Amino acid sequence: MNNTEVDFVLTIPIAPAARRSAQTLSQQQSDPKKAQQVYLNALAVHAVDFYFQCMEIDTDLAASDIWNPVVQKFMDVADLDVKYIGKLECRWVREGEEFVSIPAEVRSDRIGYIAVEIAQSLQEAKLLGFVKNVDREKIAVSELNSIDQLLEYLDELQPVNLSHWLQNVFDTGWQTAQTLFESKPELQFAFRSPQLLESNASTSRTLPVRRGKLLNLERGKEQVALFVGLMTTDEPDIDISIEVYPTNGQTNLPNDLQLMVLDDGGETVMQAKANKTEKLLFELKAEPGEKFSVKLALDDFSVTEKFSI
Repeated sequence: MNNTEVDFVLTIPIAPAARRSAQTLSQQQSDPKKAQQVYLNALAVHAVDFYFQCMEIDTDLAASDIWNPVVQKFMDVADLDVKYIGKLECRWVREGEEFVSIPAEVRSDRIGYIAVEIAQSLQEAKLLGFVKNVDREKIAVSELNSIDQLLEYLDELQPVNLSHWLQNVFDTGWQTAQTLFESKPELQFAFRSPQLLESNASTSRTLPVRRGKLLNLERGKEQVALFVGLMTTDEPDIDISIEVYPTNGQTNLPNDLQLMVLDDGGETVMQAKANKTEKLLFELKAEPGEKFSVKLALDDFSVTEKFSI
């Protein structure tokens, strides 16, 4: 639901310390217009960070590019790092403005965009709402989703804690193969039965924990099943299997489907293309405390699942 009632917004006080910090940053810019932009960018980031601290959402304010004078000189960025999730762009607007500006340089590598109205007094800010994705230069304030939906959205983006799986505590949406078949009888995987999916990642051992979920790839009726399996070892490492299967009676995966494993920094460490194969399989090891992501890409659409150990 869009936030058409723009009066129903959160008002956040801007602390003197935040204004001093923003002023210090702006003084590093020689161009007055750029200095004003940096100042308001910093206020917007500080306001969102203050709200998140009140809501007990972990952030890394120091990781924001607002602190980098070189980045600020050549780009218009106001990012706030939400720990273990990603960067949220904090876009300021003046009182009464009906559109939010989204520069080209921030239309990627963001988990969302939040509009922050800065009062003329610079004493407070209003969180007008947010959107998940943006593909144009301006977005109307009337198109924004409400801030309470932002909290729900961030909760959905929290990484799946695989250590909990070893304690038989499973995240919503991750099911056994049998449950997937029962909920969707027409679901069929290439050459594998539910029993095999549940018992084997190789012929030599049995994985004690294995769960899967269906992922829609938004190209017609394209859909795949992602399975993640865990097995503890004598060492601190945990053996992890990642498998992708076709669904809806298809015997092969989409030809251009790509499966990638990303490290905590977002760098690709494993990658494979389906080329109409019956499945994709990666096997890796991870230590407690490690984080990684599994990304599936088809044409210009992608979906990413984040995990922690």
